[in-house]
Amino acid sequence: MKFPADTYDIKARYAPGLIVALPFLITFWTCFHDEAKALSGPMGGIISIIVWYLMSVSVRFCGKRIEKSLWMSWGGAPSSILVSWPDERLGDDLKAKYHKMVASFLGMPMPARVSQEAGSPEGLHLIDQAFERIKGILRQYDKNGLWSIANAEYGFARNLYGSRLLWLSISIFMTVLNAAFIYLSYDNLKLLGLILNLLNVFCCVLVGWRVLPKLTEDIGFRYAEHAWESFCNIAEQSVYKGER
Repeated sequence: MKFPADTYDIKARYAPGLIVALPFLITFWTCFHDEAKALSGPMGGIISIIVWYLMSVSVRFCGKRIEKSLWMSWGGAPSSILVSWPDERLGDDLKAKYHKMVASFLGMPMPARVSQEAGSPEGLHLIDQAFERIKGILRQYDKNGLWSIANAEYGFARNLYGSRLLWLSISIFMTVLNAAFIYLSYDNLKLLGLILNLLNVFCCVLVGWRVLPKLTEDIGFRYAEHAWESFCNIAEQSVYKGER
């Protein structure tokens, strides 16, 4: 079992995993409080950590599964769309600079501005191929740059967005279970758990369907912008040093 080892894992996997696991943990610690106390000291914590870990694996799977459909709805991967000629987020001069750096530093083709490939799937494919190389360069020469922070934030938003149905299903089920325990045997701790689970359902609907769709896209393009600028800086420094 692999536990958090870096900032990306903590933000992109374990943080959304904890959010999705939260309704289960609320119900476990409020409705089964006596049973949890009866367990040997660390056992309740171990159960919670196992659930948290399993949810972190699930949310990443859900996030990666939804990513391609997200990119299709945006017109392509943010890293490719951002520097494609038809896109207007960046100026043409800056995009020309990035294209020139790819050609000179990586020796890879990029779509020409006046060609039929400028905004076509073939042109985006050329940029996709170049960016695969760029990601390796960033990890080697600028692993703690702004791009890495934005990448972790994008991973968090994408994974939580992709697992919103799982999050909502668990939240509703645990809320109903919490209410059933109150009906069978009322106490204030179970009531607190029910209130927290109801709030969690509300937050899930609000965040999952109103906030995350736009937020995920915005962060995705911010990551792409930082990544391209970081690559350009690395390429320029290498040229000045005579490494290329």
